[in-house]
Amino acid sequence: VEGGGLGFLALYKLWIASLDEQLKEYIAEWRKQRAKEEDELKKLKEKQAKRKVMRADEEKRMAERKKQEEERRQREVEEKKQRDIEEKRRRLEEAEKKRQAMMSALKDQGKGKGPNFIVSKKTDMNLSSAQIERNKTKEQLEEEKKISLSIRIKPLAIDNLSIDKLRAKAQELWDQIVKLETEKYDLE
Repeated sequence: VEGGGLGFLALYKLWIASLDEQLKEYIAEWRKQRAKEEDELKKLKEKQAKRKVMRADEEKRMAERKKQEEERRQREVEEKKQRDIEEKRRRLEEAEKKRQAMMSALKDQGKGKGPNFIVSKKTDMNLSSAQIERNKTKEQLEEEKKISLSIRIKPLAIDNLSIDKLRAKAQELWDQIVKLETEKYDLE
């Protein structure tokens, strides 16, 4: 019985040793697999970081391109606006010259020279100037009014004037207003 017990114990120890060996192999295999997965994970993280940097660079380039495009578009809009303002200013200056010439002609007419009527010429599309004026938007009329007033109204240089000179300037302006109102009344 004792010999059979030893055989069982020896078998048990062999079985345990075999299990230990298998367990060691499994653990070694698991560690190898884990190291491989960690390497893959590390590579994936590096790849992800590179993609993130590339994406950030691309977004930066896109933002810069978009900014440049917006600046270019803004410059074009400003240039067009400036050209339109200059064109309106030029037209208003011409209109002001014509008005001044007409005013002087009217003054001369009042003295008995020439006919008492004005023939208005038709514009390009057979529209009279009154029809063109009616077709303008409120913003266009406001803009033309501002430009016209900036041409007609000259800024006063009164910064360094003394009290007496300011009073004299005020009297001069008052006299000019009276003169213009009188002319306006005479024309009506």
